[in-house]
Amino acid sequence: MSSDSPFPKLPKSGISLPDTPLVRDALEHIKKFTSPTTVNHCIRSAYFAVLLSRQISRSSTDPLDVELVVFSTIMHDLGWATDKTLLSKDKRFEVDGADMARNYLEKDKLAEGWNKHRIQLMWDAIALHATPSFALHKEPEVLLAHIGIMADFWGPNFPGFPITIEENQEIVEAFPRLGFKEQFLDIMCGLCALKPETTYDNFVGDYGVEYGLDGKGTGKEEFTRKRTALSSPHIFYPAIGAYEQKEG
Repeated sequence: MSSDSPFPKLPKSGISLPDTPLVRDALEHIKKFTSPTTVNHCIRSAYFAVLLSRQISRSSTDPLDVELVVFSTIMHDLGWATDKTLLSKDKRFEVDGADMARNYLEKDKLAEGWNKHRIQLMWDAIALHATPSFALHKEPEVLLAHIGIMADFWGPNFPGFPITIEENQEIVEAFPRLGFKEQFLDIMCGLCALKPETTYDNFVGDYGVEYGLDGKGTGKEEFTRKRTALSSPHIFYPAIGAYEQKEG
């Protein structure tokens, strides 16, 4: 690793990120399209993923694809792009991020070694990063991307994946949080306002119900009403009854 690397080796925990041209380019890419707070969150997530890779038991003899894990975690929040014209109107932010990262790989000459399977794993790692009921049961690279990202929310309190106070502090000092808690709420509520239909069936909608469309309660009653009306018990379950009645 060169002395001018954007990914310093952390001496206390002894971890570093693969300083490959592709990973460097990925970092420059997210700097163009996301906020400095988001950039630091993505880098911290990559460090946490590498740190926690020591705790993952693997039955497979295949070596862990660390570059894939780090690339995925660094690119995982492209769906939080500050330029909203880059985002879809009908996809969850995780899918936006996965699609944007895949498009990037398909155009980048540095990704020549990325075959279809490797790109699909990357897409899964980003698209499923906020859905533990899927990600925890996928390939090690997908699992590690998920827990690395979640570790940046939980820190030493991460259930099931011990992180010491010293390890957490070292990563956060290298890449400060820069008001991450406040910006996260703004982003979640902003998604509820920008494309609410993509939030009704997942955790993002919980923020609209609790905090409204601006983080201060504005519009939360109307948002909650629409979300409830489009929930599974009000749409999917009645559809079963209507179908069975027609068949009968």
